[in-house]
Amino acid sequence: MYIDLTTKVSQQLRRQAAEKKDFLAAMGHLGTHLDTYLHCPVPLEYLQSRGVLFDVRGIGKVTPEDISPEKVREGDFVLFRTGRIEEAAYGTPAYGQEHPCLSWEVIRMLTEKKIRFIGIDAEGIRRHGEHQKADCYCEERGVYVIENLSGLSQIHEEEFRVFAMWLEDEELSGLRCRVVAEVKA
Repeated sequence: MYIDLTTKVSQQLRRQAAEKKDFLAAMGHLGTHLDTYLHCPVPLEYLQSRGVLFDVRGIGKVTPEDISPEKVREGDFVLFRTGRIEEAAYGTPAYGQEHPCLSWEVIRMLTEKKIRFIGIDAEGIRRHGEHQKADCYCEERGVYVIENLSGLSQIHEEEFRVFAMWLEDEELSGLRCRVVAEVKA
């Protein structure tokens, strides 16, 4: 069975971003997207990965003690269910306010394990001024961050397949993408 983890963006939200002349939205940072501030090309073999999901709802800053790092292997797509998109609708002011994030220790540990993607159902893996810094840190190490996922509550398996599809664009720093999990029915 396939589960679409992509957060769709309404036309109304797109219009609002255009009216506000929102620079990040204009650069592709709307809905589910892959951050690529350094414009490193994403290897095509990243299209399909083994998925690992960590349910970290109720935790403001995820530390290594909050997850099971031993479950993570090289080449994985590691997803974090923070519950943010379930609590506050995407595009609302509440969605972006002090969203859950990952500690630098978790980010370093994941990049050292040479995973492919970090996916999160929130606005980013770090907040405010550290958002882009964390994304660049990961990208420099061949790990890409995909933000604003949805539907993670539908995954109930320890191990599953994840398909990530993106559109390369040399000018955008946020690449629109679609993320789909394949689970046993």
